Amino acid sequence: MFDYDAQRPRYNPWSQFSILLLLCGFGLIAGSVVSFLIADAVLHVPLQQLPDALKNAKNANLSRLMQFVSTFFFMALPSFIFARIINKQPFKYIGFNGAISGKQVFFIVGIMFMGLYVSEMLGAVNELIPISKTAEDYFKALENEYNQQMMAIASMKSVQDYLVSLLMIALLPAIFEEMLFRGALQPVMINISKNVFIGIFLTSFLFSAIHISYYGFLPRLALGLMIGYVFYFSKNLWLASITHFLYNAFGVSQMYALSMRGKLTPEAMNANNTPLIYGLLATISVLIIFRYFKKESEVVISMYNFHKKKF
Repeated sequence: MFDYDAQRPRYNPWSQFSILLLLCGFGLIAGSVVSFLIADAVLHVPLQQLPDALKNAKNANLSRLMQFVSTFFFMALPSFIFARIINKQPFKYIGFNGAISGKQVFFIVGIMFMGLYVSEMLGAVNELIPISKTAEDYFKALENEYNQQMMAIASMKSVQDYLVSLLMIALLPAIFEEMLFRGALQPVMINISKNVFIGIFLTSFLFSAIHISYYGFLPRLALGLMIGYVFYFSKNLWLASITHFLYNAFGVSQMYALSMRGKLTPEAMNANNTPLIYGLLATISVLIIFRYFKKESEVVISMYNFHKKKF
């Protein structure tokens, strides 16, 4: 199992960061090319018309496929190659292992349930931060573009569409993103900063920034911190991925419910009527649950290592 402190890689942390960044750059280019080829083969429209065509609800499945392809090439594949460069056992290095218990899963369900209230509170705080009119117009334009893309991807008319969306929008992106941010990047950031909190915070900052959403920055930063500590305490990428999946699945389920009622709009998706006091109480609850999660994770890791040495 990966140990942040005991590991002595042949590449120093800054070299690891550079390698990972380079691999992600190549992955981004490769994913964009493959996605374009797929869209061109299906839609047969000029390149300049492609964005508008993908916003059409009838092309929702194609949009989901393109998101899967781009995320795989940009995040999952570079993370695996990076882990293989650093270690001969890439899946083990990146955190895919069997050290998991039912109690841990129970605790992360509680963390994410409370985390939803924390996210809503931070979303409200995010909107209160004063910015210039120019910056506000720019960020709102980005938000509108993102919402249009999401409305197209999230168009669901049946249970089958819902299940496909859970797979393509919630589950696979959660695994791919966690491979990059928690499995590959977070240990590097911790080693660079020589501080666990700073390393997890920097990783969470980049995790939120890459989504290019100003008004969702603080909620995603909080999500990144929660998943980051789930991974740090458990050393298990499956648990980090489950946490991320639960968050994504809630959003997909909300979109499905609105879509089936014919009320799927950006305004409905972004509606926030939760009192701030709920967010504060939820924050305290998350910290308490994490205390129990950490203790359970220590027991699970100890038992896992004991059985590995024994057998």
